[in-house]
Amino acid sequence: MSRCLFLFIFYLFPFWILAGYAQLMNPHPIDSENRVTFTVNAPNAREVSIINLSDPDAMGAATYSLTKGEDGIWSVKTNPCRPGFHYYNLSIDGFESADPKSQLYFGWGKWTSGLEIPEQSTSFYSPVEGPLGEVTTHWYFSNTTNTLRKSLVYTPPWYRSQIGVKYPVLYLQHGAGESELGWTMQGKVNVILDNLIHSEKAKPMLIVMDNGYAAASGSPNPSRPDAKDNRFEENLIHDLMPSIEANYRTLNSRENRAIAGLSMGAGQAQRIGFAHLDTFSAIGAFSGAARDFDIESSFGGIFNDTDAFHEKLTLYWIGCGEQDFLYDGAVKQHNALVKEGIMHEWHVMPGSHEWQVWRRHLYEFAQKVFQD
Repeated sequence: MSRCLFLFIFYLFPFWILAGYAQLMNPHPIDSENRVTFTVNAPNAREVSIINLSDPDAMGAATYSLTKGEDGIWSVKTNPCRPGFHYYNLSIDGFESADPKSQLYFGWGKWTSGLEIPEQSTSFYSPVEGPLGEVTTHWYFSNTTNTLRKSLVYTPPWYRSQIGVKYPVLYLQHGAGESELGWTMQGKVNVILDNLIHSEKAKPMLIVMDNGYAAASGSPNPSRPDAKDNRFEENLIHDLMPSIEANYRTLNSRENRAIAGLSMGAGQAQRIGFAHLDTFSAIGAFSGAARDFDIESSFGGIFNDTDAFHEKLTLYWIGCGEQDFLYDGAVKQHNALVKEGIMHEWHVMPGSHEWQVWRRHLYEFAQKVFQD
C-alpha cells in the first residue's frame, strides 16, 4: 500500500477518534503577527491546501496552497489571522478532510478542524483561578421526538457544595450546522461564566445547551430536519425544561428563566421566547436579527402592545458584528424598535459571523440577565 493511499484511508476513519489524541500532537505554531505555519506529512501527494471555512478575512485568505519540501513535508505560512476561532479543513489531491493535528469541532454539519488565534489583550475567556464550574451531560427521553436526547449543562462554582441554593437558568442555543457541543468547545461558555461569577459581574446561573434539531418522527433527515419537521420548541418546553427542573436545583419562575442563542439559535430564542412570555422573562439574540423585520407583524405582532411587552420582558438583548452578513437586518430591527420606543439592549462590535463575536455577546448578555 502506498503511503499516499494509506493517508487517504487514514482520513476516512471517524474523526472523533483522532480528537482524543489532539493534545498529544504538536499544534501548528503561531507567530507574534498571528501568522500560522501549517505542516502536512503527505510525501506522495500532488497538491495540498488549507481551506478556510470561515470568513475569508478571518484566516487572511480563503485558501492556502502548501509547498512540498524535500522531506515530503508540505508547509505554508499564512497571512495574519484575526483573533478568535476559525473553522478550516485540509484538501489533499482534491480529497477534503479534517486535519489530524487539530482538535475536532462539530460545525458545518460535520466534524471539522478548528484554529484558535489568541487575542493578547483579552482575558474574559482565559481560565480563572479558584473554584470552577462544571459542564455535565444530561440525558433525557423526549416524547416529542420519541428518542433519547442529551444536553450539556453548565453549573456554576460551588454548585456541588452549596446544596441549599437554587439557581436561575439560561437556555443557550447554537447556530446552524453546529450542535449542543458548540458553546463549550468553540464558545468557552464555562470559562466566560466562571470569570464573570468570580468577579461578581454576573449572577451564578445554570446554562442548558441542547441540540437545536429535534426531528419529528418519520422526518427524512433526522439529524438536520427542515423547519416543518423541526420540533425543537415542543421538545424544549415539554421535555427538556421539565427534566432539567426535576434533576437540578433551579428557580422555576419566569423571572428566573432566559433563552438566548446565536444565528439560527437567535431566531429560535426569539420565536420561542416571544411565544412563551409566561415562561421566559429575558431573550438574547446574537447575530440573529429577523429577516424582513416588520414591527407590526414579526413574532406574532408582539411589539404592537408596547406596555404589555415591557411588563413581561425584563431584557431583550440584540447584538451583531459589523462585518456580519446579517448586520443590515440587525440595524433595521434595532432602528424599528427605537422608533416605536421598544426597550432593548443593542450591541455592535467588530467581527463577522464568528465565535469571537458570540463569545463577547455572551459576556455582555450574562452581565445583564437575571439582574434585579
